[in-house]
Amino acid sequence: MDLKIDDIVKQVLSEVGVPKVERTAFPLERQPVFTGNETGRTAVLASPENYEIKEFKLPEIGGKEILVQVEGCCVAPSDTAEFMKEKRIGQASLLGQQGTGVIVKLGSPPLTDAKGNSLKVGDRIVAVRKAGGSIGAFAGNRVITGVTANGWFSNYVILQAGSQVYQVNDLDLESRLLTETAIAVNSTVLRAGKLSRLDERSKVIVLGCRLEGLMVIAALRCMGVSSIIAVDGDESMLKLAKSFGAEQVIDYRDKNGMAGVIEQVRSNCGGDLADTVFQCTCSALGRSTARRFVKSSGNVCELGYVLGRGKSSAKYYEESMPVKGRFYSARDYEQCFEFLKKASEQGIPMYQLMTHRYLLEQINEAHWAAIRGEGLAIAVFNR
Repeated sequence: MDLKIDDIVKQVLSEVGVPKVERTAFPLERQPVFTGNETGRTAVLASPENYEIKEFKLPEIGGKEILVQVEGCCVAPSDTAEFMKEKRIGQASLLGQQGTGVIVKLGSPPLTDAKGNSLKVGDRIVAVRKAGGSIGAFAGNRVITGVTANGWFSNYVILQAGSQVYQVNDLDLESRLLTETAIAVNSTVLRAGKLSRLDERSKVIVLGCRLEGLMVIAALRCMGVSSIIAVDGDESMLKLAKSFGAEQVIDYRDKNGMAGVIEQVRSNCGGDLADTVFQCTCSALGRSTARRFVKSSGNVCELGYVLGRGKSSAKYYEESMPVKGRFYSARDYEQCFEFLKKASEQGIPMYQLMTHRYLLEQINEAHWAAIRGEGLAIAVFNR
């Protein structure tokens, strides 16, 4: 999907209700031209709450490495946590992990990705993190002439080919940037769907229509579930939920209180309650509220655990959370990419989840927007 950034920003600002801030317009899908004389630029966290842009000479790459021109990188919670630290010992932890880009140089071909696809110059890729894999290989960190390139908060990264890289030429830029959130949500929805035996006849409620809730709606639609009720207290989010595939929406600020909301749920579920509730919020709508919307034989799936927002029911997850974060299998990634492609084919506007877009020089502003909780997904682009 090749979209103009100014059109996207205008549409998102009007529909999602984020503050109307002027943004610099820049294209999203541009084929890079690599001459070999480029200068590397990376954002270095020089002090708390302050990134500085450092330049370095691009080094020669090894035989099993690829040089990637970065297109963009999402601002993750771990990034903002490091950004706000008042004290640190040595260098900051790994930064800039949820990025994507285009291969501009290969080591010694033939090189392949995690699926065995032959890699070539011009391929669009995402890097993945797997159990036993190198974190540096995932984010492309490397000390170059005294400068530590902080992962995808750079204009170039050097990655290891093979199991750490996926070729995703058939995904648009927004979908590639949303991979890490999409794989967490889609994996959870698929597992919950099997446990709850969800099918086209199932009645499902999604509590909370922010980033994860909207993605849950998209994943359910791609699974073939159509009877989806979105519950939120923000009219703009409910409007967006409809465009993502929610059949009905309910504002939990109903003048009749919770009784009124439950009455609407029963009305939309044929007089009964929902088969499954996906709880995508930890605020006004907690687990106790979710239980009031589901029938006695139904299930509540909390996404908080898998998304790093607290503990949740272990039955929805196949593995324990490793100390350094969750890892996903090759099958999880394949299912995630299939979900993102199907969402695009069905016209689900995933690009609207990317509400805040900044240039590399604006990285500090991007982190403050994330800390303030503005919009949905926030990303830094190299354009």
